[in-house]
Amino acid sequence: PEQSYYTTVKALSTLTLEEVNEAARDMCSHITCINANEPAQDGVLIVTACSPKDAQPGDEGYCDEDSLLDTIYEACQLEIEPEEDVVVPRTLVPEEVLKKAVELNPPSWENGQFTDGTPNTPADKLTRPFTLRRLSNGIRVGVGRNPAESQRGHLRIIAPGGRDAEKRLGFKLGSMAVGSRTMQEGGAFGPWTREQVELFCVDHLLMVEINCNEESLTIDFVFPTSNVGNVGFGNDVQLGITGTEAVLQIVREIIVGFHWEEDALGRSKQ
Repeated sequence: PEQSYYTTVKALSTLTLEEVNEAARDMCSHITCINANEPAQDGVLIVTACSPKDAQPGDEGYCDEDSLLDTIYEACQLEIEPEEDVVVPRTLVPEEVLKKAVELNPPSWENGQFTDGTPNTPADKLTRPFTLRRLSNGIRVGVGRNPAESQRGHLRIIAPGGRDAEKRLGFKLGSMAVGSRTMQEGGAFGPWTREQVELFCVDHLLMVEINCNEESLTIDFVFPTSNVGNVGFGNDVQLGITGTEAVLQIVREIIVGFHWEEDALGRSKQ
């Protein structure tokens, strides 16, 4: 693996845009050659199409050899416009915003407190199998060690309510479930678009799943605890933030700046 890494680093440092474009042109030549302004290529071009079993000539889903070839030919005559580049944020919370938040609300650990008779847990002591504490804002936190997966973390956030809240709060039946699916299908918050947030999660190896059951809304995260989203190669590499910080930034933005999108709502109802 180490040899492969250094070989890849060396190759990436010497590649030019022209070489990449030439390789892409060769890979797509079996499609681009159908354009009227491109030279034809020798060889067989195989196309597979699926259509409804009972479709008849004149139906919208009907497909035969001639209509398939005409459609492919027409598509290959269209001008292709490059997609606009999406800027992937290195961090969702600017350093100055984070610094100001820490100054206004200094974070600290508080003793774990319980109502079922369990003794309080001190803020400066690790307990087994779980360490139970409270943050200074009142949020209860339970942390357990997983020896099976090194450098991987799993965060679960549970908000009481769920489908049961639909009756108690007078919501329409299914509204909580649709809401959780809308959050799953969406992802835009703060100044960031859904595409930027999705690519941020990809770069930082984050997995997010939002579900609603009868009793609560549950948000699950799986993330690396090491530095991810690095920039550069070899000696010029700049370490990104850790996966732990990245996932906590996602949590913060979901709480304070989530955008409800109409298209996400539509997909959640499908």
